[in-house]
Amino acid sequence: MYMKKFIFATLVFCSPLITFAATTPTDFKSFVELLLGVLKNIISIFFAALIAGLVYGIALYMMNSDNEKRREEIKPYLLWAIIGIAVVLGMWGLIGILNSTLFGGSFGIPFLSTPS
Repeated sequence: MYMKKFIFATLVFCSPLITFAATTPTDFKSFVELLLGVLKNIISIFFAALIAGLVYGIALYMMNSDNEKRREEIKPYLLWAIIGIAVVLGMWGLIGILNSTLFGGSFGIPFLSTPS
C-alpha cells in the first residue's frame, strides 16, 4: 500500500523533470548531455531521500532505546540506507566520470539544474 503511494508520489514529483527535459536533441552529443542532466537530477533526489530516511531511522533507533526488540527491527533498515547511499554515491561518481571524460565537464557536488 505504502509502496504504491511512494511510487505515485515519486512519479508526480519527477514529472516536471521529464516535462522540462523535452527539448529535442539534434545530435548524439546533445542527447547524451540531456540524459546525463536528467540522471544527475534523479540521483540528487535519491540521495536527499536516502539521507532523510537515514536520519529518520537514527531518530527512531534513539527514541526506542528501552525497547530492544524494536531496535533490532530498525537495524536492517539503517544498514540498507547506508548501502543505498553508497550505491547512489557510486552512481554519482560514474556519471561524473562519464561527463568529464566525454564532454570535459567539471566534476563536483551534484545540484538540481534549472530547466533550459
